[in-house]
Amino acid sequence: MAMAMAVFGWLLLPLIILDYQRLWLPNRLLIALAGVGTVGGYFLLPDSIWTDRVIGGALGFLSLEAIRQGFRKIRSEEGMGGGDPKLFGAIGVWLGWQLLPMTLLLACLIGFAHVATVYVRDRTLPLRLPFGTFLSVAAFLLAAFH
Repeated sequence: MAMAMAVFGWLLLPLIILDYQRLWLPNRLLIALAGVGTVGGYFLLPDSIWTDRVIGGALGFLSLEAIRQGFRKIRSEEGMGGGDPKLFGAIGVWLGWQLLPMTLLLACLIGFAHVATVYVRDRTLPLRLPFGTFLSVAAFLLAAFH
């Protein structure tokens, strides 16, 4: 279990940094995260748990992609980057579908704390947020303490 946590954390770390600094979640890193979680889960987890992880990957991606597309259709502008749904799907592969709602909630709370901190410090509100960073931190915390 400790080895899986270390691998998960090391795969998330560059995503956290890149999204925070550049608002960029590279597909290669997202594929690596999802791929290692899928292959590792297939060989190391019982079938029932592995099935939960596959469902988690699909639900994670589809839920955020639906929100992303809905916002785009209603507002005629991008409200979320295309990497965030892919990242949430990859996180679903690692955590399973059951932890996705808690991951999303914790990510939003981390994001609110970030916005509040920036506002108190600079008296401005950021226009673009690194939501992938918040998702990644939330996922790692939940994996570590679950």
